[in-house]
Amino acid sequence: MQPLTIYNQDERVRNCVNQLIDGSLPVFGDEFRPLYDYLLHPGGAFLELQDFAAYLEAQARIDRLFRDNPARWQAAAANIARSGRFSSDRTITEYANSIWHIQP
Repeated sequence: MQPLTIYNQDERVRNCVNQLIDGSLPVFGDEFRPLYDYLLHPGGAFLELQDFAAYLEAQARIDRLFRDNPARWQAAAANIARSGRFSSDRTITEYANSIWHIQP
């Protein structure tokens, strides 16, 4: 879907994007005009407006999780337990061996 279509059909998107240029934000002049234009004409290269509804849904899930202490602690513990595979030490070692071909 085209960004202008999303802008015209979704009041949440329209309100958010309009704040970039309607004086809602304490900025100097038209500081956010280039961002406004980028998002709408021809539209962000990273599909920002197309993903806005999914972002809001994810944020709502995060808000619910944050308010549920037991679930929040369980999620935090699970993230910590699963983080070993993605440690920076492992990543740097793999880069050193596979990409840079150097030894510590």
